[in-house]
Amino acid sequence: MSSEIQLTESERKLILALHKKNKSHREIARRIYRSKTVVTNFLKDPLKYGSRKRTGRRKKVDERTKRLIIRTASNKTISCANIVNDLCLKMSRWTINRVIKRSNILKKMKKKHSPALTTAHKDLRLSWSKDHMTWNNEWHKVVWSDEKKFNLDGPDGFSYYWHDLRKEEDIFSTRPLGGGSVMIWASFGWGGKSSICFVDGRMNAKGYREVLKKHLIDIGSSMGGSDWIFQQDNAPIHRAKVNLAWFKSKKINVLPWPSLSPDLNPIENLWGILARKVYAGGKQFRTKEQLKTTIIKSWEEISIEQ
Repeated sequence: MSSEIQLTESERKLILALHKKNKSHREIARRIYRSKTVVTNFLKDPLKYGSRKRTGRRKKVDERTKRLIIRTASNKTISCANIVNDLCLKMSRWTINRVIKRSNILKKMKKKHSPALTTAHKDLRLSWSKDHMTWNNEWHKVVWSDEKKFNLDGPDGFSYYWHDLRKEEDIFSTRPLGGGSVMIWASFGWGGKSSICFVDGRMNAKGYREVLKKHLIDIGSSMGGSDWIFQQDNAPIHRAKVNLAWFKSKKINVLPWPSLSPDLNPIENLWGILARKVYAGGKQFRTKEQLKTTIIKSWEEISIEQ
């Protein structure tokens, strides 16, 4: 039986494209999940490689083993080498990697950060959900709010992109602490959205109250109606006694909110829309003023329908 590993047409084209870009054999092997020896042998004579007649039965991974590999890899941070060892398989980690990639089921992704919820937190979230599960038009009254940080160098975790192998690689340069950042506060409701408020420095309870006076009080009713309800998370400056007393004095109803529940706030979706506009095309900023200008422009472009 021929010792040459068979390559697909797409693998051959990819090897040649990367070789033309002066990529090392080791780098090419890493990109196509093949061994360095296979890449080297192919590049010695691409036209003749794999042309020798193969004899004997071709080895392959049976369907049962494929399912076992996928099940083992699913939602786990396990390496291909560990899958080989754990399942006592007589195949290389490269084979495991190909099985996973060709399954069209698993995709390599960064883990998303989420607050660590205790049993008490989960119980409160469930209770809150049950209390509001029958709400319908009541949601039209809610004015949602939150703060959001924007980095000059792009959002946190801003590193992946679709690379065209026919072109030069993009270089994503970053500066310490993302090159600096700006913090904003905003709110929105059924009837519209507030203006953007830029928060300078560390905000305290008094500073937060001033933000609400300037950017919320006069337009709360236009966003949520005459009996609008204000939503905020349980940050200490939000829940400070002096601020709760202020809400009461202004007759502003505050929506009870379960701790560590940013995912329940629909403003997260609005932040996503805003971030995609601000950083469209992988844009980065040299100064905070440039970033602020783009944030304001992008915010104004977002319609209620979105």
